[in-house]
Amino acid sequence: MSPFEPDKWIEQLMECQHLSEPDMKTLCERVRSILMEESNIQPVSSPVTICGDIHGQFWDLLELLRKGGDVPQTSYIFMAHLMWSDPDEIDNWAISPRGAGWLFGENVTREFNHVNSLKLIARAHQLVQEGYKYLFDEQLVTVWSAPNYCYRCGNMASILTIREDGSRDFTVYDAAEENERDNGMRQQRKAGAMSAYFV
Repeated sequence: MSPFEPDKWIEQLMECQHLSEPDMKTLCERVRSILMEESNIQPVSSPVTICGDIHGQFWDLLELLRKGGDVPQTSYIFMAHLMWSDPDEIDNWAISPRGAGWLFGENVTREFNHVNSLKLIARAHQLVQEGYKYLFDEQLVTVWSAPNYCYRCGNMASILTIREDGSRDFTVYDAAEENERDNGMRQQRKAGAMSAYFV
């Protein structure tokens, strides 16, 4: 097993260089051992920045960090899905047209917040063109952090910062410029492969 060198790996990843297989195995084993000891519910102190789905868009992850700030100066929560359920303009519950999960409405949201003494449910999992979207008198917000999702949807992205006093600030941003450079490289590779195919 390779030595545990997270600082070196972070530098490497920030340059968009892959980690070697032995390094990945070492990293995954360390993360696994840490997560096995953690509770599945974690207390979080503000200020904290909430991130929505990023869907593996690497340059956009770096853009998110440029907009939100470096770790550890900024504390981030990368959000899990709310059991594959989506809010909708309905009263209670309905089967999701996605084929998995449920739709839930304003009454469900109000009751959940009341029973759990919450003011806001912040969630991800659902593309919103503006980067974020409030529902149900601002008792729920969807935060989406994958700009131009799948490199073709043209949507904005956002992160939500909850301040120590409970105030909320959204940072809305577009896709990272590096995506355009990569897109040009992809087009060149395709063109090169096509011309080589026909030679």
